[in-house]
Parts: sequence; structure tokens; C-alpha cells
Amino acid sequence: MLEPRKPTETWREPGQIPDAAYLRSGTLRYDAEGREIVGRGGTGFNNRPLYCDLNSEGVVLAGDRPLVRLLAQPYVHGVFTVAIVRGGKGRWFHEYTTRECRYRCGRMSWRLSDPLLRGVSATLEVVPLRAAGFAVRLQASGLLDGDRAVWSFGGAKQEANPREAWDPIMCGNPHVRKTGDPRKPQRACGIAPEWCSGNEAVVSGQAFGLRATSGATRMAQGRADRSGRLHIADASASADPSALAQSTAAALPTICGVIELRSVNDEIHWVVEATESDVKETTPHPGDPLKAFEGAKAYLAGIERVQTDTPDHRLDAAVAAACHLIDGNWQRESPLFRHGCMAYAIPFLGWRVLGGATVFGWHDRIRSTAAHYAARQIKNDEERTHGHADESVRLCHEGPQSRFWGRGRLAPNPGHMYNTQTQFFDQVVRDWRWTADPEMEAILRPALELHLEWARECFDPDDDGLYESYINTLPTDSIWYNGGGSVEESAYAYSGHQAAADMARRAGDAEAAERHRARAAKIQKALRDVLWLKDRGHFGLYVEQGGHRRVHADAWVHSEILPIDAGMTTTEEALQALYYTEWALERIRLPFGGVLCQPSNWTPSPWSVRDIFGGDLFHLALAYFRTGLGDEGWDVLSGAMLESAYAGAVPGGFSHIGAGTDFADNPHMFARSVVEGLFGFEPDYPNGAVAVRPSFPLEWPAASIQTPDFSLDYRQVDDTDRYRLTLTQSAGVRFRIPVCAECVRQVTLAGQAIAWQAEPGFGCTWISLQTSTLATAELTVELSGRLPRSVPVAVDARVGESMCLRVDHGVVERWRDLHGVLANVHVDGAVLRGTVAQKPGHHLVLAECRCGELARWQTFKLHVTDPEAESQRSAKTPCEAPKNAVWECFDLAVHCNGDVRTIFKQQYLSPRPPTCSVRLGVDGYSAWTFPYWKWQPPEIDLSRVQELTAADGRIVTPHGVPFWSFAEDRNIAFTSLWDNWPQSITVPLERAADVIWLLVCGSTFPMQLRIANAEFRFAYADGVVETLPLVPPLNFWCLSPWGGKDYSYATDAFCLPIAPPPQVQLGNNCRAMVLSWKLRRDKILESVTLEALSQDVVIGLMSVSLMMSPP
Repeated sequence: MLEPRKPTETWREPGQIPDAAYLRSGTLRYDAEGREIVGRGGTGFNNRPLYCDLNSEGVVLAGDRPLVRLLAQPYVHGVFTVAIVRGGKGRWFHEYTTRECRYRCGRMSWRLSDPLLRGVSATLEVVPLRAAGFAVRLQASGLLDGDRAVWSFGGAKQEANPREAWDPIMCGNPHVRKTGDPRKPQRACGIAPEWCSGNEAVVSGQAFGLRATSGATRMAQGRADRSGRLHIADASASADPSALAQSTAAALPTICGVIELRSVNDEIHWVVEATESDVKETTPHPGDPLKAFEGAKAYLAGIERVQTDTPDHRLDAAVAAACHLIDGNWQRESPLFRHGCMAYAIPFLGWRVLGGATVFGWHDRIRSTAAHYAARQIKNDEERTHGHADESVRLCHEGPQSRFWGRGRLAPNPGHMYNTQTQFFDQVVRDWRWTADPEMEAILRPALELHLEWARECFDPDDDGLYESYINTLPTDSIWYNGGGSVEESAYAYSGHQAAADMARRAGDAEAAERHRARAAKIQKALRDVLWLKDRGHFGLYVEQGGHRRVHADAWVHSEILPIDAGMTTTEEALQALYYTEWALERIRLPFGGVLCQPSNWTPSPWSVRDIFGGDLFHLALAYFRTGLGDEGWDVLSGAMLESAYAGAVPGGFSHIGAGTDFADNPHMFARSVVEGLFGFEPDYPNGAVAVRPSFPLEWPAASIQTPDFSLDYRQVDDTDRYRLTLTQSAGVRFRIPVCAECVRQVTLAGQAIAWQAEPGFGCTWISLQTSTLATAELTVELSGRLPRSVPVAVDARVGESMCLRVDHGVVERWRDLHGVLANVHVDGAVLRGTVAQKPGHHLVLAECRCGELARWQTFKLHVTDPEAESQRSAKTPCEAPKNAVWECFDLAVHCNGDVRTIFKQQYLSPRPPTCSVRLGVDGYSAWTFPYWKWQPPEIDLSRVQELTAADGRIVTPHGVPFWSFAEDRNIAFTSLWDNWPQSITVPLERAADVIWLLVCGSTFPMQLRIANAEFRFAYADGVVETLPLVPPLNFWCLSPWGGKDYSYATDAFCLPIAPPPQVQLGNNCRAMVLSWKLRRDKILESVTLEALSQDVVIGLMSVSLMMSPP
């Protein structure tokens, strides 16, 4: 169990960059006992919100310390606190020396003791009401005659958006506090006497009322269930409960009550409610405290409808916590799930805010949400039939006359730029598969048909089966694909057409069913043919719409996990795609267990280009579980869970510093990852089927789950694995069970032998079997010779080396060299031998090993390097010039076609194909978010050129390279695929030299990383041409920061080269690359050509110098 925290502890919240100190010494703030999240000695106030019914706008703020604050827009209604006074001495509970907080599914309790009251122990418990309010119970023991309870409620004020203002961790975006201490002032705010100024307090018998001002439209009213002295006190005396009890009303009115306590043991209840109230109403009418407390506690007990029992109690308690959060972001009137619980508690269609309700069994809520939005779908629109970019946002995305806003669009928020409906339909379809509800089907089928038509016409206008992703996932602020076909929308469209085919079949419409099946197959084939990078083993990011139609390989996590979630991949493809997220994306090992994964390598990274969101991590974990990689999935799931729910400021929180506490995307995806992934429950009731594919960490001897839809109990007893499944709706069940053993002696269902098949799994064997339709399954797998799992083996190798790969268990029978990295392979018992091919990079080799009677795959993860080739490449691009080199500098004035200072002052109007697309702004700088955030391109100058200019008039860089100076107004030869500039420029040289040096300047953006944005071609007189590609961020950087962010080794070192590429600062926001190329000895270099290759970018040549080594 955790000890009280030290005040000097390292602090970080989800979404912040973990510094070295955190990764070295960060620890958990909370732990779990049973299904309670427990903290001891915490210092925070207001750091655990408890949610009332959303329609009431009520939130109850509890925290580490026993003090309760009530919010209900547009007010902070006051703060409640209690003390026990003995002999005129006492202190507020929140000041007690021993404090233990316990949180479980919406209710917070504190166990308290203090040396001032020896022998007294107290427990205070608070629960939120359905209406805006709370109920409190005090239980105390060790009391003496004469002990009194003193309590107070006061400190109301108007607050425009109290949920956001009092969100415990929300630090706002787009200026998210990615580094530094994230703690907010509200976390230290206890009793605030000054807020009592102007409050209107009334006492009527044993009831009280409190308004922020005399004209406030809401009044907090409450009472205790025990009579006592109730009066209006002076909040200036609130530091001491005894003094407050003796004070009388003054300029700072607050409610104070005194109750005589019974000796030994006593119990008191309070209720406080914030009700809409006529300003003339002065008489409070609160409800019954005991009834309110018991009713609220019973409601929360019913909300905790999913319970797990696993070897990890932190998981069990987090599941209980998630139940309250998923209930807490449900809006009953105008039924929908909101964007968040605290900050962003707004009606919003996105993002992944339905899936948790599905797996937790709230299907009625999903159905009513579907009906709510389907009624707002545009059914007919004959005018908006084509793409039309919006000039008011710099042509970054579609305007109001676009097809994007036409037939099929869900338009609950007219003018909202996001495509949130794609994920909405994906989630609603999933809920339908959980139920086969005919009422849902009647709502969904026509709406889905319109949506799929809308998606195809908007995002696949060339009908090639690949869809452009248009701001359609959570972290797509400042991300665009410029019309290119990509993975995300394609995967969602595939799932949608599969569902539409099933609905058409069920409706007897064979023609429509076949049409949708064919469309799904076309999407799957296009994705695999175009975006699957076979030699690398993962999906690419997108294929360019124009230009050279290249596939961008610098994919992010969504490119890999969404096809897995959609069921589009084979298990081998899924294994490879997930491996990509391990070697290509940054993994952060947490000091208290688990791992995080950065979603991309894109930098510079303003909001939300490279932000770690819990929902994405849980989605990644789900993909691992679905692929049968339970240990790897658990590593990611537990890392995200621990970081937020146990190491962050909010116990049981699923949060992000830029999205807020209990941001809905996070708990919903957590719930899916646990239910569908860890426990492997995947129903498809429209087809009468359920798949059960548990993917527990293999060292778990037992685990169980109970939900409204099913229960699953797994127990490992000696050499027998037992599974008990119950379904509320009968179905034929397809089991896939992992086993680690030499032999399966028998598999029985309900005590009777059943046919089964064994196939190699990753590190284990998968036992598969199909049942007839049933509601209960008692499955027993009898084993002999249990073995450990065959864990993946990481191997570092060099090109040309002999390779010896040894399996952990059994002997090798066959192998799969997925990327062709080995040559001359042969098997020698438990060893796979071969020679490493000329394929530097990260690769997978699978060895099928037979352990007794069962086969499994042993995974080898190879990292192949070619030091000799790397050395040769490095030698071709020297970074420093010899001091006594001989130079010839070329005047490029005749080639210059622009002024670098005006690179972002042009109008980049073509080519811009008229498709429904998200593109770079017309200024050549702006992401689609920048107009909304009022961000303008930076001013660029050449203010440092003069200080870089030597006496002979040449510009000399810090690397010792001189360049011919350039004119002030025509100083660069730009190239671009924009029609503003030529695609290439060629400078004749006709000289022999040792090294050519190039001063290069221009733009590039995160969506153009790790692909050649441009290239230099060095043409020799003898016909030989050498090429130097410009690949950001390896050897080319944008001339200026982008969106207020620059290339940062503090936050993005993983994405950057070991050292920055050679560069020189020519002025403010004007960084130029100092590139070099070692030429062929004694060969005449006829010319150098710069050609732009990437869309979006503008790259120019400012100067060229030839270097001859000293004699």
C-alpha cells in the first residue's frame, strides 16, 4: 500500500512529456484495494469530480482532502466541510493528520483520525445526486459526551464555465502545457472566505439556502437529518471551527451548523441541492438527507454494472471507476453522449464516446443516441454536390456549399468542420452487432446507407477504393492528407459496408447485400495493394493525390490499429503492423509499470500533432489483444491506466492535460479494450454468432468479468483450463483459447468431448472450436506438460553476418521470413540458421516450433544495420569545411526567382483539385486549425546576413563555408509543385571539385516527413548522375517554426536525427540548410539540379560553392 507522498515529488499528467526525473523516480499516487482506489496523505482539494445527471449540469468536487464543493452552471454554489470539536478545540476534517481517501464508482469516502481527538475515528462519505447536489454521511466512533459536530457551507460565486475552470488538470489548448508543473490553483483551494462576499444566506428552521448574489437564478439549499443550532456565521472566522460556530453574520456570510454528538458512535447525514429558483424565493425546501444518501448510493451501485475480478486489483477498481464516467457523460434529455465530463462537457458527435456504453450494456442509450442524430441527417440536397473549399479558412477545408455538407451529412452542429460521423456510425454499428436489435436496425439502415454514399462521394471521388481521411479521428487537429487516400476512413468504410451488407441480407435485399460486399472487398484490396508496405510490414500513411502519387511510409498509430479493429488484416499482417508501432514510434517505459506509445513522429508538433491520448493507447492495446498478444496488450493497457487513474492528480481519472478530466474518449476506449480485448468478447448477433478470444497475460491463473450481456470466468487449476461463459442472448460461440503446453489431452463442453483444432499462435498454441447455439458454456481444456510462453526475441544483426536464431521451446519445423531478411536458411533442431541479407531496418522472422504435440510461433524481431554503407553515406556529406580549403562561389542571381521573405505571402491556388479535402492553407503555411486559432505565418527577415558577411562580401556560415551573397529582393531560386514556382531549377557549373556545398531554404511540414521533399541531382560530364534527397527531419528543416513549435530535442528527440542537420540562421524565422556532397574525384560536374518532389513544400537554392582540398 502506498505511503503518504512527499511534497517534492515529480509531477506529470497524461499528455505531458515525461522528463528524466519522472521516468527515474515517478511513482503512483493511488493504489487499489478491492474495487476502491485508495490514497493516503494526499494534499489535493477538488481533484475527484463526482457527476450528477448531465442535464442538471451538476458536479460535486471531492478530493484527497475531505471537503466537498458543488458546481452547477453558472455557479460555484459553495463548499461543505465538517469538524468534531471537543472542549472548544477541533479542526476541520481536511486538516486532519491522518487522511485516507477511497474512491469507487462515483462515491468518495475518507477515513480520518487526528491526535487532537485521540480515540476518535471518523468516516465521511459523499455521493452525487441525480439532480445538481450531493448527500453526505458522517460515521464517527470513540466519541465522548459533549463532543459536537461543526459544519459549514458557503463561498458561492458566479462562474461562466465551472466545469472547465474547476477541471483538476485541464490546462487548455492549443497552448497545452506539455512540460513543467501542471498543478492548477484550484487544487489548493479549500475554504475560500472571500467568496462569501455578496452571498445571500438564509436559514429556515433546520434548512438553509445560499445564493451567490441576491439576483442568482439558482439557490443551494440543504439540511442535516439531526437537529442542532443552525445560523449564519462570519466566514472570516472559518479558520477555526469553534470560532466559526460562535461567530455571527457579517460581511462574509456563511452557513454554520452545530450538532451535539452521541457518545461512542454516531451517524449524521446532510443533503445539499442546487435548484433553479425564482429570485424572490427565499424559503429553502431541501429533501430528506438519509433518503437522498441511500438513493444516490443505490443508483451508483446499479451503475457499477460491470465488474472484473483479476489478479490486478488496480484494473478491477479502474473498471468500477469507468462505469461512473460513462454514465456521467450521458445526457438524458436530447439523448446523447457528451465530449467530456469536465472540460468539453459539450454536445458533440465525436469521438469514441459510445463504445464504452456498448460493452457496459447501455444499448438503450446507444439506440436513443442513434435516433437523435439520424433525425438530423440531411436526406436530400440537390445543390451541394461537389467539393468547394472555404475561402474564410484559407482554403484549408470544405466550405458550406460543399458536398461535405450535403446529402448524408449528420448536421447536429451546422458549420462544425470535423468529420465525426464516420466514427459515430462505426460505434453504432458495433452496438447493433451486440444486440441485433430490430428497432436499432430500422433506425440505422437508412442512415448508414446515406452515410456510406456521402463518404464515398466525398472521400473516394476517383472510386479507387481508398478514402481520404478528413479530420475523422480525435488527434487530427493540424493534420491533413491533401486529398490522398489513407487508412483511417478506408477502414471505417469497410466496416460500414460489411454492416450494410448484413442488414440488406436480413431485409431480403440480395442485390444491395452483394453491392455492399463487393464494395467492402474493393476497399480491402485497395488498402492492401496500395498502402500495405510489404518490405516494411505495415500500412503506409497515405498515397499522394497528385504529384508523384507516392505512398508516405511515415505512418501513425491509427494507420495500423484501425484495419486490425475492422477485421481487415490477417494475423500475420496484424503482428507486423503492431511491430511497426514498437520500432518506428516512440515507446516510453513507465517507472511504475506499463508502457506508453507516441502516436506519430510528426514534428514540429503543435496541438494535436504528436499528443499521447489515453483513448489511442487503449485502442492500441485492443489491437494487440485481438491479435492474440495478451502480454503486449496488457503492457500498453496497464501503462495508460496507471499513468492516468493512479499516477495522476485524479484518482480513477481518465484524463489528458489538453482535453480534461475524464475526457470521454478515454474511458470508453478503456472499456472496449478490457471487454472486447482482454476478455475477448466479440458478439455478432445479426449473424447469430459470438466470438470469445480471451487474451490475458499468460501468467494470470484466473480472471472473470460480469456484464449485463455476458459473464466469463477463467480458472487455471493444475493442468486444466476452465472457462464458464453465460450469455443473456443465445448464440453459436467460436472460441479461440491460448494454451502453453506440450499436449491437449481433451477438450470438453458441458462435460462432453467436442471437436477442436490447434494452430500455431504467437508464443502459444491457439485451440479453436465452434459450439451450437447456447446460452451457457462450460469449457474445459485438459493439458499435459505446461510450458512458459515463447516470448519474442530481439536480435541486433549486421548485413552479411551469419545468423543463429534459437527457439525457447521445442524444435523448428518451418519458418516465415516475412520481409526476406535472411538468405541460405536451414534448420538445425531448435536453431534457425541463415545469413543476413542486404536489408537494413526492422524485420520479423517467425519460427514454427513443435513443443510435444502442439505448435507455436516463436517471434524474432530483427534490427539489421549496415555500418559500412552508413559510413559511406556519412562520408558523402561532410559537416565541416577544412580551414585552408580553396573555394569557388557561384553567383546565382540569374537563377533567382523569388524573395525568401515572401514565401508565406503568396497565394498558392493551384493545383487544388476540387475534392472534399483538407489541405495546406493558401498562404503555404497554415494547417486547417490555424485560422480558428488566429495564427498567422511568421514574419521572415534576413537580419543576420550582414553579420555573416566577410570583408570580401561572401557569406560565411559557422561551418566555415563561404557563399556568394545574394540580392535583397531576389535571393532564392524556388522550386515547388505549386504552380507559383518551377518544379525544378538547374545551375550549370562545369567544374571539377572535391565537395559541393549548397545553401538551401524553404518550407516543409509534419505531413511530409521521412520522404524526399526534394532532391539535388549532380550531373557529371560523363553522364553519371548522383542524387541527394532532402528528407525532413533528417537533413532538411523548415525555415521557421510552425504553429509556434520548432524542432525540439527536449520533447521530440526520438523523431530527430542524433544531431541537427548543418544550418545557419540568416535572420528571424529564416533558417537555411548548409548541405554538402562529396563529388567524384577529377570528374567535371556539369550541373546541379534542384527538383521539388512533395506537395505543399516550397524549397529553394540560395547559393552554391565548390570546394577544393588544399594542395
